[in-house]
Amino acid sequence: MRNSHKLNLKPITLELGGKSANIILPDADLDEAASQACIIFANCGQSCIAGSRTYVHSSIYDSFIKKCIEVAERIKVGDPFD
Repeated sequence: MRNSHKLNLKPITLELGGKSANIILPDADLDEAASQACIIFANCGQSCIAGSRTYVHSSIYDSFIKKCIEVAERIKVGDPFD
């Protein structure tokens, strides 16, 4: 980025390592929000769209965590071919 302007200005795009944030507000559908936030468990979180940060409004935090636990408990661990 620093060198993009030295000789001439060029547009650049930077990959920021998948630090996409999930921002969960009080009017969110908690079932959908938990389902989407837990997608990070797929591919061990190694996807450029994996929401590796989740910010939840304090008024719904406990409810959101309960929903995430429900989603996580339904995940089957093991050989995907079984």
